[in-house]
Amino acid sequence: MGGASSQVLLFLLICGMAASCDTTLLRKAFKRRSGILAGLGCQFVLLPALGCLALSLFPQDASAAVTLLVVTTSPGGGFSGLWCFLCNADLALSVAMTTASTLVSLVALPANLYLYITLLYGRPVAVDYAQLCLAVVIVASAVLVGMGAGRYLAAQRTVFSVVGQLSGVGLIAVGALANTTSSDPLWENDTTWFLAITTPVVGGLVLAIVIARCIKLRDPEAVAVAIECCYQNTGLALTIALSAVPKGDRGKAAAVPLVYGMAEMALIPLFALFAWRAGWTYAPRDENICAVLVKNYQPDASGRSGRASSSSQAAAATFTGDSEALNPGSSTSSWWPFCSRPRHGPGSGSSFNLN
Repeated sequence: MGGASSQVLLFLLICGMAASCDTTLLRKAFKRRSGILAGLGCQFVLLPALGCLALSLFPQDASAAVTLLVVTTSPGGGFSGLWCFLCNADLALSVAMTTASTLVSLVALPANLYLYITLLYGRPVAVDYAQLCLAVVIVASAVLVGMGAGRYLAAQRTVFSVVGQLSGVGLIAVGALANTTSSDPLWENDTTWFLAITTPVVGGLVLAIVIARCIKLRDPEAVAVAIECCYQNTGLALTIALSAVPKGDRGKAAAVPLVYGMAEMALIPLFALFAWRAGWTYAPRDENICAVLVKNYQPDASGRSGRASSSSQAAAATFTGDSEALNPGSSTSSWWPFCSRPRHGPGSGSSFNLN
């Protein structure tokens, strides 16, 4: 039951996120090949290698090791666009990378899994490859269906986004239930287990931003590549853990994407805050934090930073379900101490002035 329900929820999650995107903006983002190629390289070369390295340093049993390898060679997560929107990295590039990595994963995920299992164990490990490939096909199909729905039912993008987000919550709940009711709840694992799971998150984020800046991607693009590399589709990994891993090990395997997801949620906001203060995002580094979180600083169709095009605003709004994102010039209430600082005025000289 857990495998079937997780597959349905996975389809709804990916389909909802894909349908919430502006396809016009997405087509433009696909023309920026250097950013997408950098993202794919970090996604399917760097992170799987880090997963293998972590398992070499902190050996785990087969079910946990295979699931971690699945996590590190999965495509980008559907909510990576939300993080890029919140920290004002390149949102369009993030969505394009998620779409491209999902399609590439049809080949890359099983190939990487076979390669690294062979390197680590030198022998076959009990994995239902048919179920694994089915989960990947579900994700790719959901992307295509979602993009079609987003194009022809553009007025319903917010609804699609809500359906995707609720499905994501449901998928996490199914995985948490499978783990906590098993004989191997995640809190009974030792320190080396947690180190094995979290090492690729930290290493992937740090190395991806270094690589992206070394190949001279624009700063917001580099931040998007780093987030995309780190933020994996744990929903896919969770579905595989609940369907492709031997039944007796599924509860233990489900803990891996759950903890990896917790590590993502803890690390990415800190990185996003650092990137904003370092001036690597579209948002002004001296803007107040509340404005940065709720305003949309994505560039318009001409590539000019500071005010988003209507299509970019719509794409960003669908990730948050907040109409505030559709109005970059709206005011922000002072519910948080950082919000009390005045913003740039019309005469401030800032190229990011939204007034």
